[in-house]
Amino acid sequence: MRSPFSALKPHLATRCGRALAVGAALLVTGCTGGTPWGATPQNLPQVTLPRLEHIPAHVDAGTNAGAQRLAERVRAALAAQPALSAVQVEGYEGGLIILSGTAPSPAGRAQAVQLARQVVGVREVVDRLAGR
Repeated sequence: MRSPFSALKPHLATRCGRALAVGAALLVTGCTGGTPWGATPQNLPQVTLPRLEHIPAHVDAGTNAGAQRLAERVRAALAAQPALSAVQVEGYEGGLIILSGTAPSPAGRAQAVQLARQVVGVREVVDRLAGR
């Protein structure tokens, strides 16, 4: 069997063989996992990702259906406090929440507003609550 280099003059075959050997050696040394600027998996900085569970609430607030879902989340937050069961919640686009109805006391009124503001996606709370 003839080699691909047999048609070449002997010194050219040797030079081609050496070039292939050098290329293979460079290829193997380049597979060490590093980069030309020295970054390896061991010394790369750690990137902190944002909390993705909050993103749908912010995106949702810009739609009518999203406003209704936001109002439901506010209602659920208020329902956890039995004294605030008479508070009515309306949701509007852009994360606007309007609280109306009757608050049990001035402290209950402040608590209802605070609970509504803590719901992810709420940007503004309008207090139209009547106190007892």
